[in-house]
Amino acid sequence: MGPRTGAGRSVCRGPAGSRARHDDRARCDGDRLLRRGEGLHEEGGLRLGARTAARTDTGRVRENNEDRYLVREERTSTLLAVADGVGGEAGGEMASAAAVDALAASFFSAGSRQLAPAEALAAAIRGANDAVLGAAGKSGQQGAASTLVAAAIAGSSAVIGNLGDSRAYLLRDGDIRLVTADHAGEFQSSITRFVGDPRGVQPDVFVETLRPGDRILLCSDGLTRHVPDEDIASTVRRASLDRAATALVDLAKSRGGEDNITVVLYAARRTFRLADLRRNIVNLVLALLVVTVLVGTIAALVFASGAYPTAR
Repeated sequence: MGPRTGAGRSVCRGPAGSRARHDDRARCDGDRLLRRGEGLHEEGGLRLGARTAARTDTGRVRENNEDRYLVREERTSTLLAVADGVGGEAGGEMASAAAVDALAASFFSAGSRQLAPAEALAAAIRGANDAVLGAAGKSGQQGAASTLVAAAIAGSSAVIGNLGDSRAYLLRDGDIRLVTADHAGEFQSSITRFVGDPRGVQPDVFVETLRPGDRILLCSDGLTRHVPDEDIASTVRRASLDRAATALVDLAKSRGGEDNITVVLYAARRTFRLADLRRNIVNLVLALLVVTVLVGTIAALVFASGAYPTAR
């Protein structure tokens, strides 16, 4: 493993056994900072049909990728997630991988079917916290942690939960709105809420009603530290999902690429109601009638003018 490069990343921890604080501007004790380490990740992206696209990249400074993303469809739900690992050496890679694996296992478990979607997602995020703690204990990577932002989508409902500074955006009619709030510390690149916290976690949970054509973006801070919201909106607005995902990563890299960059995009289904079908059928019939009348009129005029050849 080569030497580390790039800015460090840290989490702010309270005393062992204390309850998780919700002061997003909490001061970090410098002696307790956990620096971002290096992990392993296969570069590339994912595309599922025309509704979902994802891409991750190491960036231009770091040697390894500690980000992880999740795109999973099961039953009537789609689950998306981005995790940005923190912890030193292989700890960050381990933490982000454990987080997304546990999130999916919990959310799609039989027990979660009895819960409301918001409760199921919050419980899955708490399960991810337990999984990271367990994996860290088994591997000896004490202090490993990760951000986590997730979206559970069913029909027109999107439930979004987060810990840390990985973000969720809603893009609608060309505009962009930040759904989540960063859990950021006083120092740059520090976070106050994260999975891997022995005090327990309480994720923020938001519920959005999607409209046809809406897009959801989940991303790590490797994107947002270089690309402002306005540039994100313009990039997503003028491209397909797959091209937009690639363009966002390339844009962040062109402006420095100081951190790993991960984006997940989702496009809400364009519904087709029965009323729309009837209206379209009526419009089609009217258009055919107009064409028929025009063709008949032109044929009659041509025949009357004598330009139409007749048999002798």
